[in-house]
Amino acid sequence: MGQIQGTLNLLGQLRPIGPLQVRSMKEEDWGQAWKEYYPVLQVGERIVIVPAWRRRRPRAGEVALTMDPGMAFGTGLHPTTQLCLQALERLLRPGMGVLDLGTGSGILAIAAVKLGSGPVLALDTDPVAVHAAGRNVRRNRPNEQVEVRQGTLEPGMGPFDLILANLLARTLREMAGLLAAALAPGGVLIGSGVLVEQAEEVAAAFAAAGLHPIEQPVLGDWVALVAGR
Repeated sequence: MGQIQGTLNLLGQLRPIGPLQVRSMKEEDWGQAWKEYYPVLQVGERIVIVPAWRRRRPRAGEVALTMDPGMAFGTGLHPTTQLCLQALERLLRPGMGVLDLGTGSGILAIAAVKLGSGPVLALDTDPVAVHAAGRNVRRNRPNEQVEVRQGTLEPGMGPFDLILANLLARTLREMAGLLAAALAPGGVLIGSGVLVEQAEEVAAAFAAAGLHPIEQPVLGDWVALVAGR
């Protein structure tokens, strides 16, 4: 407490800061309060993301994803996830074998299956994400088609008809060669997690790995790079 007060005193030399106030909170408050701001959300033409704790009657023709991300990334609210879902809805062909690299909550893997893909391998290095993804896969019941595994893309894996990689620009650049090697001829890579100003350098890395650009949809400050082999 003394260290916090000392830091506030230093900051107070730059601008006025009120007195330090301390309030006790129940541990579950922060863990549950965010759910109030997680709405039912439509993404693209047919995909609807439904929080697991909300009741909603499904409508004809929609692809409903029942999600509880827990501490994993992938609520569907972030533009990078929405860009992936929209591209997935446009580009997925029935029966495609899919890799979801950095699966997080499993939202993209589940969407792929519900849109008609073949088998999906969902990988994440974070054990918390692997747990959340497995739970969401079971909740949505595409169990027999989605394999959730802790790990990352390794040489020799694949080939995959479609790769979903909602990562970071730097990671996409560094893994461009591995991603290209894991993609089947005629396959599609959807790379997201890229700010608009980073798109050129990621596109250059993809081109150097032998991938050709297909489209670059933009949402706010973010862009997805869709490339083919």
